[in-house]
Amino acid sequence: MLKYSGERRSMPMREQALLLWYHLRLLNWWLFLLMVLGFFVAGLLVWFQVQRGSAEFMYNAGVLSRFMLEPGIGLFAGLLASVLIVGDPLLSVVMATSRGLYSVVLWRLLLSCSGLLLCSMVFLGWTLALGVDYARQQGPLWFLLGWLAPFCLMSMLGLLGSLLTRNATLGLLLAVLPLVASLFLYEKLSSIEALHPFFITYTFSGGQDAPDWWINRLTLLALAAGCALCNWWLLRREERLLNEKQ
Repeated sequence: MLKYSGERRSMPMREQALLLWYHLRLLNWWLFLLMVLGFFVAGLLVWFQVQRGSAEFMYNAGVLSRFMLEPGIGLFAGLLASVLIVGDPLLSVVMATSRGLYSVVLWRLLLSCSGLLLCSMVFLGWTLALGVDYARQQGPLWFLLGWLAPFCLMSMLGLLGSLLTRNATLGLLLAVLPLVASLFLYEKLSSIEALHPFFITYTFSGGQDAPDWWINRLTLLALAAGCALCNWWLLRREERLLNEKQ
């Protein structure tokens, strides 16, 4: 594994800004713009539903809100994570730096997570202010796990898919398959209680008040940890990534 052994020094502000801009360009700034627009449009639609006032429209507002904070979060997380490292034209240079490949991947993941978290918090605050009811047991921990589980699992699946295929688009498609299956097969498979912990969209699909909701969240986080270990192993194979680029 390539490592630079020189002495570290503090990076000037201009170099930090250029490095941040490079990361944003690599992550495709239009993905962040798409994410912001998605939350903005969803917020307007929720407001429109609430303004209609009837119980039916309030229900629709709740469904849309849960969709954005679970399947929507998962989709954006997988999309952003699939481009974290695959396609980097300076991959060999990144590997040779003192920080190494892991820190760069973590930095880019943190950058993506910060943007997604900010949009989610604004959207959540907006919908709560409008009176949207998410679940009877809702609280800070409920909202944290509701957001964290799909984000962690889908981001790790997106990164894993891109590392396995060495293609960001294919990586995203592989990551989205479990999400799509959870959405469209829930009604057929929900009668099998043993499958409840594995539904990525359990909150949106109707399990937000189920007693095994907490088991579902913890199981998804455990699966995300397993995918993270696989990503760690693949990132250690730096020669494989470089050979693919040649």
